Amino acid sequence: MSARPTFPLKPHIFLAAVIASTLAPGVASAKDWAKALDKGEILVYTTKVKGFDDEAVVVKAVIEAPPEKVWKLVSNCANYKKTMQRIVKAQMLPKKNGKVMCKVTVDMPFPYSDLTALTAAVHKEGPPTWSRQWTLVHGDYDHNTGGWTLTRWRGDAKRTHLRYRVHAKPKAWIPGWVRRAAQKRTLPKLIKHLRKLSK
Repeated sequence: MSARPTFPLKPHIFLAAVIASTLAPGVASAKDWAKALDKGEILVYTTKVKGFDDEAVVVKAVIEAPPEKVWKLVSNCANYKKTMQRIVKAQMLPKKNGKVMCKVTVDMPFPYSDLTALTAAVHKEGPPTWSRQWTLVHGDYDHNTGGWTLTRWRGDAKRTHLRYRVHAKPKAWIPGWVRRAAQKRTLPKLIKHLRKLSK
C-alpha cells in the first residue's frame, strides 16, 4: 500500500468513520514524522486499499499518557458519546464469538442523514501493543473497517503512540467536499479530546 501524508495537520478533523478521501501530499520521511510526533503534531494521511476505489484515512499522534490509560478510552464503545467526536448514540452489545459488538451512530451535517453501523471488533491488550480492530456487520455503509493501535512511544511507558485507521464508505452518496471538510475539522479535534481526557 502507498501512503500520501498530509503533513503536519494541527488539530482540526473528524472521526473518519464517516469517510476516506484524498488529502494533499507532503513530507514522507520517517525521521521527519518522528520529529513531528515528538513535537505534539498530528499526522493525517490516506492510503490505498487493494480492491477499492476509495482510500483509508490514517491518523498518528503521541499522547502524554500511558497506553493503558488511553486504551480505556478507545476500547469502550459504550462511552463513545463522551470520548469521541460527533457520536450521537453508542451501545456495546453482548460479545459474539469472542468479538466486541458495538452499535454507533455518527452525526452528519444537514441535509445528510446520520450514519449507523454495527461492528464486530477484536481486542488485544498489551503490552507491548493494545489494539481494537473492527469490521462491519451491517449498517449505513458499503464498507467500514478500521482500528486503534497503541504502543509505547520510544519505549516510554508514560507516552502513547496512537494510530487510528478507518476505511469507510456510506451507502448514501456524499460529495467529496463534505468528506474533506469533515476530516479537516474532526480528526485533530478527536486527538486533542483524547489528550485532554488522558490527563
